[in-house]
Amino acid sequence: MKRTVSVFAFALLTTLLATLLAAPAFAQNTAIGLWKNVVKDETTLIRISETGGKLAGKIEKVLKNNYEDPTAKCVKCKDDKKDKPMAGLELIWDMVKDGDKWSGGKLLDPDSGRIVNCKLETSEGGKKLLVKGSIAFLSKTQTWTREE
Repeated sequence: MKRTVSVFAFALLTTLLATLLAAPAFAQNTAIGLWKNVVKDETTLIRISETGGKLAGKIEKVLKNNYEDPTAKCVKCKDDKKDKPMAGLELIWDMVKDGDKWSGGKLLDPDSGRIVNCKLETSEGGKKLLVKGSIAFLSKTQTWTREE
């Protein structure tokens, strides 16, 4: 009986330890988190979160030449987003889980002011996020890097 208890305890402890060690690896292979998008001399940090089973992403910070630019505004945006500060601007919304990807949502392109269809997919074990914006048959994919 004593040996059965210790074998059971060992198996339980081993399973618990394996679960705890594997959890960070699984947790990082998600679109949820803080992402960095670098285009020329501008870096944008975007926080993606999940609410009610849908993903949304907001700009946290814009850096120009490695310095925060609190004056950055969405000058080409339309409607209520026009001339709003980039920090806090909702960039991605209504993304729903689609197998290993997220799709069905929208992406705001602040450079043009256009709202396009969006798909998200992690790569390299969750270190990269492929962000695909498309209108009809035209599409463009950016690769964002995980910050957190």
